[in-house]
Amino acid sequence: MELRVLSLNCQRGYQPGLEDFLHKTLGSENYDFLLLQEFAKEVPSFVQGFGSYELLRMPNTDVGELSQTCILYRKQYEILDRNFIPFAKMRRDPVMGFKHATFGSLLARFTIGESSVVVGSTHLHSGMDRKVRARQVEKIKSQVLSLTRAGDHVIFGGDCNFGLPGERVRAEHVLAPEFICATSRLGPTLDGRYSENVPHLPNRVARVLGFFGIKTPLWTDQVFADAKTVASHEIYCRVLPERVSDHSPVEITLRPRQ
Repeated sequence: MELRVLSLNCQRGYQPGLEDFLHKTLGSENYDFLLLQEFAKEVPSFVQGFGSYELLRMPNTDVGELSQTCILYRKQYEILDRNFIPFAKMRRDPVMGFKHATFGSLLARFTIGESSVVVGSTHLHSGMDRKVRARQVEKIKSQVLSLTRAGDHVIFGGDCNFGLPGERVRAEHVLAPEFICATSRLGPTLDGRYSENVPHLPNRVARVLGFFGIKTPLWTDQVFADAKTVASHEIYCRVLPERVSDHSPVEITLRPRQ
């Protein structure tokens, strides 16, 4: 089974050009799934009117609104099961308290022809607290395993906010042996010069460095696949050049080995 997936933190539509990028991307119908994070403010209106795709969001019970992690999928794919884990209450935000709606993990199981695939869009907490992200990775692994059935293909990921030394490697150890990082050789995906001017320490630091023209690249966006799919498929990953967010869009293609 061949799959094409795009992952993008939409930055709540903060950067100009996101609407045109999403229109172009959906209009091309090149992707089976789009894994989107920070899907808030004006961004939902950007994806309306594209009949080839359906939007999956679920209630975020921690904050009483719809999840800001979502999945766009081709209409012909049938959803067999779905699950959302909110992360808002796992760490107190210095500005939003425990009402930070952006963090969580959305997972769904689809049929594609005679195959089934589990697809997930996730957004881990930002900031310096690596321990909370480690706990969230453990929760995601349990979530994926609970939804996956024998023979399923699995692909999940998004904005993991892995910014501290060795953090992604530790996450890989937690997810192993069932799941493997498909984007481990990908270049940096976050440029702090485009961060919002909000009262959080990482954003303030990035803005100050950006004022002096100092680039702060981070390898924050990662995608994982199940070990059997990695063994049976060629996986191609690339960072797209479009600047429509502080994160770059990440493209993942899975093709069966010949």
